[in-house]
Amino acid sequence: MRTNVMIFGGGGYNQIAVYFALKNSLLFHPIMGCSYDNHSTFISNDAIIDLPYTNEPSFVEKLNKVLDEQDIKFIIPTHDSATVTLMEEKKQIHAIVVCSPLETTKICRYKSLTYKVLDGTDIVPRTYTYADPQFPLFAKDDRGQGGRNARLINNAEELEELKSDGIDYVLCEYLPGDEITIDCFTDRHGKLRFIQPRTRSRLLNGISARSETIEFTEEIKHIVNVLSECIEFRGYWFAQCKKDSDGRYKLMEICTRFAGTFDLSKSLDINLPLLALCDFSEMEIGITPNKYKIQSDKTYIDRYKIDYKYERVYLDFDDTLVFRREKYNTEAMRFVFQCLNKGIEIVLLTKHEYDIYETMKKIHLNEELFSEIIEVPLDKMKYEYVNEDKPSIFIDNAYAERAAIKAYTNMPTFDVSNFNCLIDWADD
Repeated sequence: MRTNVMIFGGGGYNQIAVYFALKNSLLFHPIMGCSYDNHSTFISNDAIIDLPYTNEPSFVEKLNKVLDEQDIKFIIPTHDSATVTLMEEKKQIHAIVVCSPLETTKICRYKSLTYKVLDGTDIVPRTYTYADPQFPLFAKDDRGQGGRNARLINNAEELEELKSDGIDYVLCEYLPGDEITIDCFTDRHGKLRFIQPRTRSRLLNGISARSETIEFTEEIKHIVNVLSECIEFRGYWFAQCKKDSDGRYKLMEICTRFAGTFDLSKSLDINLPLLALCDFSEMEIGITPNKYKIQSDKTYIDRYKIDYKYERVYLDFDDTLVFRREKYNTEAMRFVFQCLNKGIEIVLLTKHEYDIYETMKKIHLNEELFSEIIEVPLDKMKYEYVNEDKPSIFIDNAYAERAAIKAYTNMPTFDVSNFNCLIDWADD
């Protein structure tokens, strides 16, 4: 029996990454928890999208009702403000909040508190007041994250304009150099167990879209040690740093929720959400990362829901399932195994010019994957060999075959380029 865990947030990128990090765990079952309909419903069949907002007076009462009904034992917050609220209400909430202590979440949420706690150390940038600035300077929203409301200020006129924004800015030294994130993990004994720095080469909506692991230097070790000595962390946390004009890293911000690119460390065989849950479950953990450099790059991904339930798939072989009789279409094979998981029958409908069984044997394709293999003569059309006794779809790279299916049957048809819209990411 897996323990239910709520991934609490707004369906953001980091929430989705945490979900997939835990989806196949034998110990924990992740449940997306949100306050509105969002991308979580495209990847999870049991996503909760009607949670109260954290600023509602009855937030804790309504949240507890869901936690009790769903037998949820842990909550992993994935948004900065929600993290603070959950820790403030920790004693009243009917689940364990997987996060650093309340005081730490507040220090991380407000940059002014971060710099106040770390005042006197050599890892923070210089800060200024409106009365005593030094240009150029960098203005950051005290409560911002992901670069929100951050601005480079070059002169007194631009600085004066800030005063009318209605935002509490922290004015600090401009850091012109390279930027990095340092993923960290501190166990329940207060021991810092994992440190992995990575680049922030290209950003997408405040998230590291291009990132790669870098060497753990003495300078980075010093920064992390100072943070650990000054602030009490538990579980996962990260720090963002940027080089100053002298080439030394200075702290930009620290945070206790999961970063958008924490899964770069997961690719080193370090599953940080799973480690956090094990640690908060009072289990002893082991951390042994792989020793190689790894790079990741992000872009947008589309996921689909098709309002058509089908029980059979007619699937072409040449240039749809297999290319040039030797190379698998891996997208097609993913779909094949998805159908097998769902109990959807697959009929191989082919005009293969050679012996189809010999070709399948040569490429190690098991004929038992298919409920039926139909060989269509080259001078015939495939629509003549389909059966509409149950809801079906037809997949073929040949437009003429798809057009004929549409003309003579009621089946939806899909080109070889359309497997992505048939993938069910929420399939358990």
